[in-house]
Amino acid sequence: MAQALGETAPLLMIGMVAFIVDVPTSITDSATALPVQIFLWADAPERAFSERTAAAIIVLLVFLVVMNLGAAIMRKKFERRW
Repeated sequence: MAQALGETAPLLMIGMVAFIVDVPTSITDSATALPVQIFLWADAPERAFSERTAAAIIVLLVFLVVMNLGAAIMRKKFERRW
């Protein structure tokens, strides 16, 4: 999962053209992946988008830490002892 989150940066730099440009206004609106949304919000000139960008980065980091902790717990639980 961490690798998948990290691979979005090269995709953005190479020229990912198949993403939704509009900022979602409600939870039912179509949206793009969170790293792409962070990229779009970071490029927005309005001041409010800097807070949204920071909040989205924190959400992404918390998700990454939770996934890594879950993987470590599962590895410890299912580890074979020789």
